[in-house]
Amino acid sequence: MRKNLKFGIMAFAIVSIIVTGCSKDDTSAPTISLTGSTDETVSLPTVAGNNAAWTDAGYTATDDEDGTITAKVIVSGASDVNLNRKGVYTVTYSVSDEAGNAASATRTIRVVNDVELFAGDYNNCTDTSSIVNNYNATVLTSDTVNNLVSINNFGAFGSTVSLYATFAGTAPGSSITMPAGPSVSLGGTAYFSAQYPANSFVVTGSSSSQSFTVNYQWNDGAAFEVATSYFIR
Repeated sequence: MRKNLKFGIMAFAIVSIIVTGCSKDDTSAPTISLTGSTDETVSLPTVAGNNAAWTDAGYTATDDEDGTITAKVIVSGASDVNLNRKGVYTVTYSVSDEAGNAASATRTIRVVNDVELFAGDYNNCTDTSSIVNNYNATVLTSDTVNNLVSINNFGAFGSTVSLYATFAGTAPGSSITMPAGPSVSLGGTAYFSAQYPANSFVVTGSSSSQSFTVNYQWNDGAAFEVATSYFIR
């Protein structure tokens, strides 16, 4: 009887060694799946601050050993996303399974001014006013309002003169509107007295060529003059 008992214990030990020896380590990383696009593009609001807060479209995480582990996902960068300010934001999703295998995924959110195409230097500008014929200007797009730009050295009135303009779009023929009146200074006693949207528009708006024209009236402090500026590059 004692001999049979010893034999049984030895057999159990051998089976335990075999079973333990055949088990495999968990080396497979989990999988994170993001709902919706992983690269989002959002336009700025037409009124500063009018975009709602960014909402995550969702995500799931699964593991071949642990099953669904979505609850373990750590999300970072989501609170930094600001749909009311131009920029590129990255949200990172990270998770680890019970064995310590890690996985991550990212979602990019691009907040854009839709007329970014027109930003930059224009070195072949012309103006029909009596001040100058050829000059350089710089266009800067707003960080907070869609389709809004500022034009530095508008009409060659000087580098300290920047006027705001709103583009209706980037396609040829899209209208351009600008605020005008005695409060819009052109330096000294001169001011930007009127602007004519019907004759102010995008001429070309492709990746290789951008140009637009602005028809306006200005006053040098003594008399009014109607002129047209052409911005070409």
